[in-house]
Amino acid sequence: MRTIDEIKQTMCQAFMADETLAKVYGFKAGDPWSNHFSAVCIESLILYVIAVGIYTVEALLCQHKREVDAKIDNMSVHRPRWYRDKVLAFLKGVSLIADTDRYDTDSMSLADIEKARVVKYAAATESDDASILTIKVATESDGELAPLDDETERQLRAYIAEIKDAGVRIALVNQEADLFSCTIDVLYDPILTPAIVEENVRKTISAHIASLPFNGEYTNMALVDALQAVAGVRIVELRSSSVKVAGETSATIIDIRHTPASGYMKSDAIHIKMTPYK
Repeated sequence: MRTIDEIKQTMCQAFMADETLAKVYGFKAGDPWSNHFSAVCIESLILYVIAVGIYTVEALLCQHKREVDAKIDNMSVHRPRWYRDKVLAFLKGVSLIADTDRYDTDSMSLADIEKARVVKYAAATESDDASILTIKVATESDGELAPLDDETERQLRAYIAEIKDAGVRIALVNQEADLFSCTIDVLYDPILTPAIVEENVRKTISAHIASLPFNGEYTNMALVDALQAVAGVRIVELRSSSVKVAGETSATIIDIRHTPASGYMKSDAIHIKMTPYK
């Protein structure tokens, strides 16, 4: 959205480019405004008042657009984002108002509401080859992402069954983190201690995996970019990367990218070969 000064500047430029006004005021068309008019002259004040009016109209139109967009989003109950928001709004141990998808929280304090809001992360995606909406969820435990306990999952499933649209098939994913492993060759600055460089590389890998948005896409390229920024790393080569999904017996090689089956990942086996750069 334009500021008042930007609107006035546009009008000043149009004023100075007008051939008729140039003849009336005696300036050359295209001259800078400040060369002929002061900030407190009557022309400048008139343009400022007009700019304020235009700014007010534009601000009202922008606010109106935001309100309309919000209403459209709230009405679009069939969008995956609606299901994600509803799952995040789930309150453990609290009953819905009869025949609605809302809670009566008038008797609850903000602390009570926050304590009951146990689903901290959620993502909803549609399957490309089946009529299924997959909802991935996670909570927090000791500052880390973790699955919901069995009782909470049971209540959440009942809640989803109550609020979902008729005919919508939902697959709820509530499981341990995907375990990320990789093998890396690092050529490091021989001036530095290799153990320190290696430790920083391990910390960077763990931090990179932990910083991915919930249900965000991991890429080998982004990991390499992060490692190249580590002090002392001259060259890094990602030999392989893999992920083991909870409940599966073997790991899957990551070919370029991977979206966590659980919605999040944790570092597991990190193999690093340190070689001095020559």
